[in-house]
Amino acid sequence: MKRLLTIALAAALSGCMTVPGPPPAPYHALGTEPFWNLLIDEHDITFVEPEAQPIKQPTPKPIIGVAGEIYQTPRINVNIVHARCSDGMSDRVYPDKVQVSVDGRQFNGCGGEAVAPASLAGTNWRVESVNGRSTPAGTNYFMNFEATRVGAKFGCNSMGADYTQTANVLDLSMVIATQMACADMSFESQGGAILNEPMTMNWSGGDRLTLSNARGRITLVRSY
Repeated sequence: MKRLLTIALAAALSGCMTVPGPPPAPYHALGTEPFWNLLIDEHDITFVEPEAQPIKQPTPKPIIGVAGEIYQTPRINVNIVHARCSDGMSDRVYPDKVQVSVDGRQFNGCGGEAVAPASLAGTNWRVESVNGRSTPAGTNYFMNFEATRVGAKFGCNSMGADYTQTANVLDLSMVIATQMACADMSFESQGGAILNEPMTMNWSGGDRLTLSNARGRITLVRSY
């Protein structure tokens, strides 16, 4: 009976243990003052500083700590803590705090994919494409959000409107635009048509946002 109880207890405990798995592929971390970047993939951990040779070590099996993962190598040690982190230079927010030791030097920064902002207020975006068509080269097409108002440009005319954000739906009031005539207004016309209907917001991390409805889709990239 004792033997049976011991086996059952061991099985229960093993079911509760977390077995270290492969690192996220790839996992990015960065820091400021000084600037540095870290990349963890299935093969290597690579640490990069400006004007310095990258330092690379084979990726070990992670140690699963109470707050996150730990990677230990002869030259690079990484401690990932799953707690929200700001990079200190912009309003980007990341899911992890990251502590890195490189040849005895200590660095602190943030890691993981940038988190989507809770609100569009105060964010600025570059228009990457409209309906799959890339923004024309050499142009400054954008959408910039204030507390309740958005300014946009999809061509030679500037646009503005009040907006509301409810969950993942973005709804603009009547869009007012300047009335300049341009040689090719197709890009601007398609973008303006999308803005005139409620749009579904789809995030890719915190740096990419797609607005879509029956009129088409606008792809935005965060600018800081």
